[in-house]
Amino acid sequence: METESDEAGLLTLEELTERTGVSARNVRFYTSRGLVPSPIRRGRSGYYGPDHVARLELVRELQGHGFTLSAIERYVEQIPASATPSDIARHLSLLAPVTADRDVDVSGDLSGMGISPEAAEAVAEVYAEHGRQVAQELSEIVRTMVWPQFREAGYTAEQLREFIHRLKPLTIAGLVTAYEQAIDESQASYDGRRAR
Repeated sequence: METESDEAGLLTLEELTERTGVSARNVRFYTSRGLVPSPIRRGRSGYYGPDHVARLELVRELQGHGFTLSAIERYVEQIPASATPSDIARHLSLLAPVTADRDVDVSGDLSGMGISPEAAEAVAEVYAEHGRQVAQELSEIVRTMVWPQFREAGYTAEQLREFIHRLKPLTIAGLVTAYEQAIDESQASYDGRRAR
């Protein structure tokens, strides 16, 4: 028998918890912290749609990468309320390289999208060059500022390695945010020039 939630593609709280593996208590907690939107109200009942599922999956993934609750809140604040589940899935896919469980072939993927091999290779080189630069600069900060602080506090080299591991998703999130802001500014500037 189909329920009203089935017809609309919406889920009850129980169905949402089964689908995402997130407890009802945590769904309510995440909602209270603004990480997930409030349920869609129909009468006295609340329902959850694809946006709720996508945002819960993002929160779980960020937790899995070692993000603290406050770091997750800062990350989620950067995602507009109007973001679609596809937009949120893009954020999830950007976190995937942290796990190093897949190879990213930028040049090959772009070529597969119809981009010329020369342009695809140029894009891949930009990523590689700036990736090396970020890694070198962050390594220098860790060497000169973080490690002395850790050593003074009695932390071990293993604890420093754990810190660096947890720094990876934060670095990716920071780079994604900075890139998105720069692209938006560039687009606005381009649109302004075209309007003249």
